[in-house]
Amino acid sequence: MKPTFDLVHAPWIPCTALDGEPIELGLLETLVRAHELRELQGDSPLVTAALYRLLLAVLHRVFGPEDDKAWAELWDAGHWDAGRLEAYLGEWRHRFDLFDTERPFYQAPDDRVRPKSVSSLIHDVASGNNPVLFDHHTDDGGITLTPAQAARMLVAAQVFGMAGLCSPGLPNFTEGACTRGIVFIVQGDTLFETLALNLLLYPDEDTMQHSLEDRPAWEMDDPFAPDRVRPLGYLDYLTWQNRRVLFLPEDTHDGAMVRRMTVAPALRLDNSVLDPMTHYR
Repeated sequence: MKPTFDLVHAPWIPCTALDGEPIELGLLETLVRAHELRELQGDSPLVTAALYRLLLAVLHRVFGPEDDKAWAELWDAGHWDAGRLEAYLGEWRHRFDLFDTERPFYQAPDDRVRPKSVSSLIHDVASGNNPVLFDHHTDDGGITLTPAQAARMLVAAQVFGMAGLCSPGLPNFTEGACTRGIVFIVQGDTLFETLALNLLLYPDEDTMQHSLEDRPAWEMDDPFAPDRVRPLGYLDYLTWQNRRVLFLPEDTHDGAMVRRMTVAPALRLDNSVLDPMTHYR
């Protein structure tokens, strides 16, 4: 039977509670309980930053805010409206299954490439001719990820993918949206405050050019069409698909695990696109 992993409800987002205890939650519970949590605490700073951007994409889609007054009302509430979040994520839940047969989350097949170890998806794990100082994995030995780990690495890889060679006959990989800069996130006393403080007005042409077609990747019939080098808007940018990754899960006595995947180049972001979370000089 084909495995499933529902990112809306299954625990996979690592958080820190207000008392300092680590806890993993699903996407919906992370947002609904954001006022009860201190922060996100990913496997690496790259994972943490990528997860913040994912949460912000959901919040922008659900709440806007369209102006300063709308933002102030969200802030004064002190928590996110659970009903609106449940309605939205319930509508798009079918696009948040990591192993869905038709539209697995943040993934797409590419028949031109052969399966390889998922180790090349993780920046701090050795793979191919890219050794790292304190890791001694090899492509032959590989690495095995739980669905929760695989989901986190996937989100980070789409944001921080490195440029480099791909398979013969294919274009080279290009960099993800945040690879060349430093991501700045304003931090509050709780996860709710942090997310609210980084929630820009939306839509706002001063932040990024906006099209009526702008939407997050999971709402698009095809996230790679039209082929483009500039985002349709801030939601498209926050969920920009730099890689065509497809996990090949295996059924084990410990449940579904991920050791292999296919990966190919996808959208190529124009260098002139400026990130609102980055400082430029």
